[in-house]
Amino acid sequence: MTRTLLPTGSSKLERALAESCQSGQELPILLAALWNADTCPAAVLPYLAWAFSVDLWDENWSEPVQREVIRQSFFVHQHKGTIGALKRIIEPLGYRLTITEWWEEKPIGPRGTFKLEVKTVGQGITEETQIELNYLINEAKPLSRHMIEMNISVEPSGLIYIGVAHYQGEAIHIYPKAVDQ
Repeated sequence: MTRTLLPTGSSKLERALAESCQSGQELPILLAALWNADTCPAAVLPYLAWAFSVDLWDENWSEPVQREVIRQSFFVHQHKGTIGALKRIIEPLGYRLTITEWWEEKPIGPRGTFKLEVKTVGQGITEETQIELNYLINEAKPLSRHMIEMNISVEPSGLIYIGVAHYQGEAIHIYPKAVDQ
């Protein structure tokens, strides 16, 4: 019995196509695994990001960051124009974001504006990263809002060794028992 459904009078091209398609059926990767950011092979992540319409992709990001950006893509597209989308698009890159809108300022700022504070932990920001951040923020911010200020602060992290020593002592003198005379 043959492994093809082709009729006996098939051309060489049809038989070659059937054979090559048969080898595709025996691939070790399940198709469902290719559409999941957690189970997708690392080599295919850029294509998955393209399929999920990730706004900005960088091959230099670490693999966990790439997977997290793909995971957050649906939420970001669903909520573009909200503060939640801004946070979800920036935080997978390892930054913390604080947003102050115009009505939260004292005194109240110009209408339709907001300020950002981007906090990094233990890493600085290069000029390319700042351009990347500006692009991502402009993609996810509400169209009716304008960013008037962006503060970038670095929170240093590291180990601090603290040592404490305590010494307490008491002098005790022992004498023989005094004899009463």
